Amino acid sequence: MTAPVKLLYFAWLREKAGVGEEDVQPPATVTTVAQLVDWLEARGGGHAEAFADRKVVRVAVNQEYVSQNHPVTAGDGRLTGQGSSMIRVQTEDFDLGAELKALTAGNHGIGGLCSFVGLVRDMAGGEEIGAMTLEHYPGMTEKELARIEAEAQVRWPLDATLIIHRYGRLEPGDQIVLVAAASAHREAAFEACHFLIDFLKTKAPFWKLEGTSDGGQWVDARDSDDAATRRWAQTSGKAAE
Repeated sequence: MTAPVKLLYFAWLREKAGVGEEDVQPPATVTTVAQLVDWLEARGGGHAEAFADRKVVRVAVNQEYVSQNHPVTAGDGRLTGQGSSMIRVQTEDFDLGAELKALTAGNHGIGGLCSFVGLVRDMAGGEEIGAMTLEHYPGMTEKELARIEAEAQVRWPLDATLIIHRYGRLEPGDQIVLVAAASAHREAAFEACHFLIDFLKTKAPFWKLEGTSDGGQWVDARDSDDAATRRWAQTSGKAAE
């Protein structure tokens, strides 16, 4: 390999590696993502700790998630560590009533509107949470959310969808995310909304840092979240009243 590869690190991976981004030049024998991760771990220091557990390291090339067998190409960018539609990733709070009114305005063919709002809890795993910090990968996050939303549009007859996800520092009681789906049929709206939040929790590149009295702790997706996402593989959608 004659040209460097730019690496971007997020969340706990950035903290362990001790750097947010770097240009590296692996040897010519490094031809896949798996070999690149091996090479990074072998560098020692913070990199050894960061890449020790491969099961929690997700890799993207040019803002697209890839497998460990994906080829490494010089110049690639990497992340280590998806009807009408509206997608917003923002620090600002949102007004639920105003958002839903705007989503359905002028469309009298909508017979059902389902929404989900996620809030910051004050307890997690038996510990008191003082604040939560959400980090994301600008550009890739919106791309993944658009992909998830597009799949919902294919699965169900939807008139409109909406995803708003906040980032930055949030406190208990603050709104984190709004997902909404509108359709002529109530079942399509219910199922699409459920699908969107399940996939958002496991596929979109957000990282959550919970602040407790013992400091901060990065939180991975739970096994139950992954199971909720997998169940949609057996569901085709296209619900109707």
